[in-house]
Amino acid sequence: MKTLTSIRALAGLAALCLMPVLLLAPLRLPALEEDQEQPLYLESDSAEIFEAKSLSIYTGNVFVKQGSMELRGDQVTVHHDPERRPEFIITIGAPATYLQQVEGEEKKVEAEALRMEFDRDKDEITLINQAVLFQGEDTFRSDRIVYDRAKAQVKAGTIADGKERVKIVISPSRQ
Repeated sequence: MKTLTSIRALAGLAALCLMPVLLLAPLRLPALEEDQEQPLYLESDSAEIFEAKSLSIYTGNVFVKQGSMELRGDQVTVHHDPERRPEFIITIGAPATYLQQVEGEEKKVEAEALRMEFDRDKDEITLINQAVLFQGEDTFRSDRIVYDRAKAQVKAGTIADGKERVKIVISPSRQ
């Protein structure tokens, strides 16, 4: 019984780790539909599951892959609700990175920050400290970037409670 509970917790955690990366992709086009149908692969040096606290922590070279999506960090912490769905996910790295192919784009969407947070209730992902988002030939930098998935809205700099100016490089489209 305890093994089954642990397996369910790992499956729930794997789904939690996947959610933040999927949230970044819709900035221009949706991620590849088949990614969500692919098996989830998770690897780390260690894993701790605290069922009583609804908390899971993966540490040491954490790597998560599903289809074209890849997430890497030094630590991934997942807070679960009573039904084991992700409520809040924190990815920490030097930097933590995200990579995913999107429909109709040649280049993958890439993001990196020292800390990435996904809040299910707000339906947003926040890139904190040395945050960078690469999309095609364009680059978006700030100390804090917030992507509100529900509104398809990106905020950076002081409007996102950051302290640094926003730096954007938009490359002309090649037709």
